[in-house]
Amino acid sequence: MKAVIGLDYGTQAARAVLVDTETGQVLCSHSVRYLHGVMEGNLASADDYESVLYQLLEAVTPGKYRQYVVGICVDATSLTMVPLTADGRVLSQLPKFENRHHAQIKLWKYHAAQAQADEALTLAQALDEQFLGRTGGTISSEWTLPKLLEIRDEDPMAYAEVDAVLDLCEFLTYRLTGKLTRSVGSMSYKGLWAQDIGFPSDAFLNGLRPGFANEYRYMMRGQVMRSGERAGFLRAELCQKFGLREDVAVATGTLDGHTALVALGALQAGDAALVVGTSNVLTIQTQQFCEIEGICGIALDGLTPGLYGIDSGQSGTGDMLEWFIQNTLPAKILQEAEVRGLSPHQILAEQIQKPWENTVVAVDWWNGSRNTPCNLNLRGMISGFSLGTQPQDIYLALLQSIACGTREIIDQCESRGIVVNRLLATGGITGKNPLLMKEYANLLNRNIHVGQVNEGPALGAAIFATVAAGIYTTPLEAYEHMGVHEYICYKPDENHREAYEELYRKNHTLRVLASKISYE
Repeated sequence: MKAVIGLDYGTQAARAVLVDTETGQVLCSHSVRYLHGVMEGNLASADDYESVLYQLLEAVTPGKYRQYVVGICVDATSLTMVPLTADGRVLSQLPKFENRHHAQIKLWKYHAAQAQADEALTLAQALDEQFLGRTGGTISSEWTLPKLLEIRDEDPMAYAEVDAVLDLCEFLTYRLTGKLTRSVGSMSYKGLWAQDIGFPSDAFLNGLRPGFANEYRYMMRGQVMRSGERAGFLRAELCQKFGLREDVAVATGTLDGHTALVALGALQAGDAALVVGTSNVLTIQTQQFCEIEGICGIALDGLTPGLYGIDSGQSGTGDMLEWFIQNTLPAKILQEAEVRGLSPHQILAEQIQKPWENTVVAVDWWNGSRNTPCNLNLRGMISGFSLGTQPQDIYLALLQSIACGTREIIDQCESRGIVVNRLLATGGITGKNPLLMKEYANLLNRNIHVGQVNEGPALGAAIFATVAAGIYTTPLEAYEHMGVHEYICYKPDENHREAYEELYRKNHTLRVLASKISYE
C-alpha cells in the first residue's frame, strides 16, 4: 500500500486527509481551527499556519501508516500574501515587526490596497499592457502587486526587510521542502505573470514606483511549476520528526479552489467546477484562449496541463449568509433552532415553500465584487421590502443572489464562445444547504452535480500528491483511481421556468443599479 497526504488551508481552519493511492479511501482525516483566526483588518498569523501544519501532519500519520506515505500536497486560500525576510522568516516573526500592520500576512479578502490597484489599472490601461487581456481588463486589490505596493508606500522600513512574497500555498510548500518554488495558479491568476509574456513591462512597473521592476521580479522569483509537479522532497528534519520515509515527494502548492476540480474529475474542456464555502470559486476548462471582460483570470496550464483555465468566483458566500444569521434574525428563530437541535439555516429553509415567488431581490456584494464586474469597492444591496417581508424572504434572496452571481459569470464566458458542458460542485455548503443547490439549478437552468465527499479540496490535493510522487502520470489518471464518482444531481424546476427567468432578470437589473453607486 501507498498513501498520500492532502492539506487544505481555508479562511478559518485547515484540514488534512491521508488517502490510499489505489482506492481513494480516506484512511485518516483531521481539522484544526486557527487560534487567532481572521484578525482585525483581514490579517492572519504566521504562527497559526505553521503550528497547524505540523499538528495536521502529526494527526494524519499514525504509526501504522507512516512507512506508506509517499507524497504531500497543500492548497490554500489565495491570494493570501506572506512576506518573507532573507532568512526565511515571516516578517511579523521579527521581534521589531511583531505588531506592525504591514508585516502581517494579508488574507485574500484584505482589500485595503484598493488605491494602489486603481493606480496600477489606470497606468496599465494607458500603456495598453498585454497582461490586461489575461485579467479581464482589471487589477484586483486582492492580488500581490497592490498589496506589495501598499507596504512600500506606507511602511518603507518593513518593505526594506522583505526578501520575497509568497502566496500561502507557496509558503507552506516552502516550509515543507526548504525550496522556494512558485505555483502557476498563484503567479498567473494573482501575480500578473503569464507563461508567454512573463511579468509586466519595465515601463509599467517602474512607472508605478522608480526601481519597482527589479524589486517586484526579485521578490516574485522562483521556478513556476504546474499542479502535480514535484516541488521537492520533505525536509529531512520533518521526516525524522514525524517518522516518515526520506523520499516523500512534495507537490507544487495549489490554490484551494483548484484542488477540488481534480477531486471531482473536472479536468477536460467544457468542465466547470464550483467550490462553495466562505467565498466561492468557479473554474472552467477550455481549449481556446480568449479575453473575457470582467473575468479575472485565464491561463494556459492554470488548472490542467494543456488547457486554458478560467478562474473566477464571488467574494462573499458563506460569509454573507453567516452575517445574516448573526446580525438580523429574530430571537424566536434562534430559540427554535436551539430547541430542535437544528441550524438557523434549516429553520429558515423549512419556511420557504414557493421560492420562485420571492419578491425580495439581493446583490451578493457584501465583500465587494470579484467578477462581472471586478470592483471590490462595490457593496451589497437588497430591494423589494414591504411590511409583509419575513426573515426567510431575505434569506432566500441572499441564496438566490449567490446563484445569480454565478450565472452572470457563466453567461459572460459563454458570450465569448466558452462552452460549459457540465457543472460539478463541492465545498462545505453544498452538503449543508440543499436549498442553495436547488436554487443554483433553478437560476442557472442547468443540472448541478454535487460530489459526495466531505473534504473535496483536501482530496484533490492528495490526488496531485500522487502525481508528484510518480504513482500516476496525470491528474486525470489519478482521479480515475482516487476521485469522487458519486454525485447528487440537482435539476432545474421546469414547471416554474419563466418565474425563475424573471427572478434572474430582476437580479441583473439590480446589479446594474448597484454597480453605479460609489461608496468611496
